[in-house]
Amino acid sequence: MGNTGSVGVIERLETFMVDDINTAAGNGIGWVTAVAGGATAFVRASSAAAGIHCLGVISAADNDLLELCGDEIFVYGQTGYNMIEVLFQANVVTALAFNIGFNDDSLEASPLPIELSGTTWTTNATDAIMLVLDMDATNYEVHCMWVDDGNDTSEAIADLRMRGASLQADKWAMARLELQDRGSGNGLRATFTFAQDGKSFQKEFNTSLDRDIALVPYIGFESRVATASNIRIKYIKQAQSIAD
Repeated sequence: MGNTGSVGVIERLETFMVDDINTAAGNGIGWVTAVAGGATAFVRASSAAAGIHCLGVISAADNDLLELCGDEIFVYGQTGYNMIEVLFQANVVTALAFNIGFNDDSLEASPLPIELSGTTWTTNATDAIMLVLDMDATNYEVHCMWVDDGNDTSEAIADLRMRGASLQADKWAMARLELQDRGSGNGLRATFTFAQDGKSFQKEFNTSLDRDIALVPYIGFESRVATASNIRIKYIKQAQSIAD
């Protein structure tokens, strides 16, 4: 990986054994959550099937938004290596959109940073890179997407699409995004991974995303029709190299 000058990689595993979720940053808070519409914000929860986890609920209303983000904007590609991995599930997936990755703002409030309708992208963030699934898309499959300084990637949508990578209800899914620095003047190298039900999908790109942009881990879900869904997050894994 392109992390010359790094003194190592720091890893963090969030299992929600400690309640560090709130609607605003503060002492002891690691994650901030927000909603739009009638959604219920993420909270620490437990169940016989899932154990300790993070639970949020999208109500039976179109365009409900549910977000969970890091409390600080601290991710810089130029440090060398950054990663987010999320294990999650939804009990209803037929009306769902999600973004999982890195965003330039901790909470968007509404709508998702990146949306896909048909084969047309709408980027509501200035800088972001995400695994994207959107019920409004022509193909209800996971896509890779990024925007830099308000400019969407020029990659063809057929190349951004992970063919066969659709979300299944009531099954744990893993979304993972890794960013690696390629040095001054080069956009970040990104590896997108999605896995569920014994199948794994991966794509890699040399992106146009600048290495000096400040980003934050971002997880967002939004309804596309009036259908309720329970969203459970079992863990969030993060890694970041620390430069000299």
